[in-house]
Amino acid sequence: MKIFLILIFLMFSFVESATSYPESQMEDCISSALSNPATKSISKDLITNYCDCALKAIFDENKDIRESGYECAKKNFN
Repeated sequence: MKIFLILIFLMFSFVESATSYPESQMEDCISSALSNPATKSISKDLITNYCDCALKAIFDENKDIRESGYECAKKNFN
C-alpha cells in the first residue's frame, strides 16, 4: 500500500501545467506584442506574463478581449 501511495504522489509531482488556451494563441500574442513599437522597452518575460494573463481571462473567464488586455496590461506593465 505504501508503494502505491508513493507512486501516486510521484505521478502528481511530475505533472506539467496545462493551459486552457492553444499554444498558438500564446505565440501569436507574444509575436504581436514584440512587433508593436510601444512595447520595445518591455522585456519578453513581462510580455509573456501579460499574454498568459489575458488569454486566461479570455478563455477561462469568458471576459471581453479588450477588457482582458487592458486589465492585464495594468497588472504587468505598471
